[in-house]
Amino acid sequence: MNFTRGTLLLTMFLAFTAKAESTVPYAQASSSATKPQAVFREYYTINEKTSELGGGTKAAYDSRDFSQLTEELGPHQFIMMAAKKLIYSLLQWTLHSEDRPTPEEGYIRKLHFGRWINDPTDDTCMNTRAKVLVRDSLQDVTYRNERNCVVEDGLWDDPYTGEQVTSSRQIQIDHMVPLKNAYVSGAYRWDYKTRCLYANYMGYQNHLIPAGARENMSKGDRGPEGYMPPNLQYRCQYIKDWLTVKFIWRLNMNANEVQAIHEIFTNYGCRPADFRLTKEQLDEQRQHIQDNIEFCMINKR
Repeated sequence: MNFTRGTLLLTMFLAFTAKAESTVPYAQASSSATKPQAVFREYYTINEKTSELGGGTKAAYDSRDFSQLTEELGPHQFIMMAAKKLIYSLLQWTLHSEDRPTPEEGYIRKLHFGRWINDPTDDTCMNTRAKVLVRDSLQDVTYRNERNCVVEDGLWDDPYTGEQVTSSRQIQIDHMVPLKNAYVSGAYRWDYKTRCLYANYMGYQNHLIPAGARENMSKGDRGPEGYMPPNLQYRCQYIKDWLTVKFIWRLNMNANEVQAIHEIFTNYGCRPADFRLTKEQLDEQRQHIQDNIEFCMINKR
């Protein structure tokens, strides 16, 4: 495999080692990644083991005596303060040199992930789709009838194309990591209530995206190796959100997917500093999942 200058710089930045079950840059993966195949002989996960103190806080710690800080803050508060500054890089991937696990049962949307949910515990009759439309509209929405259950019109930016849409009939709510992709990436191991929560998850802003219906249908269930938004200015954000969702939900990535993400990162000048998640942010997301794990069960009819 030929290394480009961008590949070399990314390799140096991530400082990975090229061995199985270790954190590696994609550039050091096997050439099988370039050949689409039904069964992948390797797969990747985003590394949770490596983290670092980020921002200016580490410098502040380094410039002062540890005992002085713990005396001023108290040991518990110091530990909590430091923990909130732990940083995970979404670009640090672990290579697993073994067959990628695959589900025995084929993907079926309704069976495995359910439907849009209408939460009976809130004061609206809107389901998840309607709530995302209300959340992301740039102006007040109108409704299809006086019950205010179904959104009719509003103003939405379609990040995939960069165009604006005013009719909800032209909008589909896209799962950043499509349900089928999530299923084969590890969600097949979850129970139904976790998969249904994933399908309706609003804990992370860019988990669900209002997108133009035509463009969303063009994306389908494909990952970055098969689809990238035509809006070139959005591509860095797109792969960042893709990686963030995979990281939060502990989903794996196939070799072609990783190749495509690496190429977008390199070719579009994406900033490594943007591909970071603090420990506090990750813990908040996973706690939100745990706190709402019964969401679909409450709504099950």
